[in-house]
Amino acid sequence: MSSKRFLQSVDLDWLKEAYFSNPEQRRSLKKGDVLMKQGEKNDKLYLILSGSLVAHLTNEEGNNFEVFRSTTDMFVGVYSFFSKTFSSYATILAEEDSELAFIDSHQDVVEDDECRTFVEHFMPIVVSEISARQLMAQRVAMEKENTLKKLLQTEKMATLGQMAAGLAHELNNAIGVLQRKTEWLSEEISEYLNEKDTKGMFSFFKIGLKKGQFLSSSDVRKRQKELQSKYPLDNNLAKKLAKTGLTDDELLPFKEEILEGAERMNYYWEIGSTFHDMLLASNHAVHVVKSVKQLGVANVGKTEDLDLNESIKEALSLLKSILRRVDLKLELGELKTISANSGELVQIWLNIIKNGCESMLNSNTVSPTILVKSTMKGRWINVIIEDNGPGIPDDLKDKIFQPSFTTKKDGLSFGLGLGLAIVQRLVENYSGKIGVESRPGKTTFKIKLPVS
Repeated sequence: MSSKRFLQSVDLDWLKEAYFSNPEQRRSLKKGDVLMKQGEKNDKLYLILSGSLVAHLTNEEGNNFEVFRSTTDMFVGVYSFFSKTFSSYATILAEEDSELAFIDSHQDVVEDDECRTFVEHFMPIVVSEISARQLMAQRVAMEKENTLKKLLQTEKMATLGQMAAGLAHELNNAIGVLQRKTEWLSEEISEYLNEKDTKGMFSFFKIGLKKGQFLSSSDVRKRQKELQSKYPLDNNLAKKLAKTGLTDDELLPFKEEILEGAERMNYYWEIGSTFHDMLLASNHAVHVVKSVKQLGVANVGKTEDLDLNESIKEALSLLKSILRRVDLKLELGELKTISANSGELVQIWLNIIKNGCESMLNSNTVSPTILVKSTMKGRWINVIIEDNGPGIPDDLKDKIFQPSFTTKKDGLSFGLGLGLAIVQRLVENYSGKIGVESRPGKTTFKIKLPVS
């Protein structure tokens, strides 16, 4: 109950008429005027007729803290008046132009029909003041608790940043070597295969190196059937050739010898595709180390205008192994370009998709399926990543984006610790939004990013 509501249960009209109706006991304050100062004498009890007052305490360091506010029909000076110390414990000033009535320490009791004493007349005011101070103390305590939580979170992020910096330092050199040597080896193998090629197969290596395996498992099955309807290929050869994603036009020059050449085409393409994935993975590893190192630090990486759908395809290439056991549905719409860092976008999709796949496989979900969909709406790109796994328990939904959060429930893992914390930071760094909706059988991550 607020002080004002408490006083409304008292016979306030009678008190005002009996004790505060003397026109000679009035005081007017302009906005900013000080009514009384902390530690100075005050032997008056004031009733606010109009306006509002605010009280501040000053600590030893000279910092001011608000302790209460009072408005029309409320009292100030209660502590100093009734404690008989006649010393104000706070500084009180006008928040706006105000009109006050008062009584002083020499006030005589006003008789009423019940012959109540002065203390009995004003006891409700004292109780109201105690109630108001208690509510203020509760509010201050809650604010302190919230501030402490934020401080602890900031310190936690700083500690994580220090740990991540150490981790990044240890990994950076090793990953750098892998990246450089992979680039060198791919160039050397490319030259070697080009020199040894006598049957025009080198072009398949270049296609694999440039694109990798970009078809989903369902697309591969569809393409396999198409190839078997056009060429005399068994299931194994048709599947190998379908994985390459080669078009009918690219296969046309080899139509007459496709039965003998399919294995060789796949061989050249697979070497190129393997180097494509190795280069992609090494570049991504470099970026991940950088992102973990900068966790909790405001960062804007090198950006360029790019096609967001391409970053999704790169993430899927990195997850090729786990996606073999999942039915992938890809619905990529026509999008405007976005000003972003390609590696950061890849990291967003990779973490969320991997999370969904692992959740479905760990729970033995029947017909595990993951949908990745991109659409354009106004100036926003919307990406939906949806799986049909066990869902995220309600008590964990608010925690999965917390740094270092990882837990298991009924044998299932939820969250990737730093992974989802970094995802949230990356999305917010692009002024985007990320949310999750989950129930058993359907978990949906929704990401919105502004276009260039």
